[in-house]
Amino acid sequence: MSELATSSTDKMGPTAASSGDLTGSSATWSIKSSSVHLARSKQTWTGAGSAAGYVLRYLIPMRRLMIDVVGAEREADRALAILVAHLVKAGFSGHDKGKLRDFLVRGIRSAAKARFDEVKQDIANGATHNGKPIQPPAPPRVEVAQLESADWIGYWREGILQRAWRALERYQHACRHGRRANNELVADDAPEEDLVHDALKVATSYPKETVELWAGRVAAMAGRTVTPDEVRAQMELARVRFAQQIADEVAQTLEHSDPKAIHAEIKTLGLAKAFAGVKVLA
Repeated sequence: MSELATSSTDKMGPTAASSGDLTGSSATWSIKSSSVHLARSKQTWTGAGSAAGYVLRYLIPMRRLMIDVVGAEREADRALAILVAHLVKAGFSGHDKGKLRDFLVRGIRSAAKARFDEVKQDIANGATHNGKPIQPPAPPRVEVAQLESADWIGYWREGILQRAWRALERYQHACRHGRRANNELVADDAPEEDLVHDALKVATSYPKETVELWAGRVAAMAGRTVTPDEVRAQMELARVRFAQQIADEVAQTLEHSDPKAIHAEIKTLGLAKAFAGVKVLA
């Protein structure tokens, strides 16, 4: 097993730098919650009940790449509509293998070409737009849609991070309203975790500030008094929660939720820093 998926403390850290002492002692509050399990999520894109519905989770990175290919937002949206309509009708059509991001690159290329052909046919049929003849489109730059291009990897990484942040925010909301998810085994003295999203968001947004300033910002967001010690405690919990959300999100974009494959994808996407100082298990 690689160095990431070990039972000892790993060397990977939150996605943005954090200042202040966030490594203080933590209570023995929940064995399940104090470590990250790479293969916790058993859901994968290949087992999705709705191909179109599943793919729409990643519409933002898909749209960014499609704009790169076709050159205009309006045309990108039309091309994406073609792709989604195909998925609604035909599902993954036996192509649900490997990584979801690779499947989407191929789908984006095909949809861009289909939209180009569609516009050419509209022109041949004398169609107009706002009363004016449609201008011949530039051919799609399908060559920019490469499986491992730096731009696509960056778009995909940001999409994974956005989903992880939203999941952490939902978890914080559930904790505030007494609806802790997944039937977790939590000790009676477990912290509420009602600030995990806000504390981590503030720390990553203002990495050069002191923990005292973070406490003030978190207090304003939470609408109650928050101490620096409370921020430290919430940050320690938040780091684990956020890393777990990233692992879950990555696992759901692979064909198999295998720890080695998840680990490799985390490193490829440049997300390893999110796991620094966090105990990582297979």
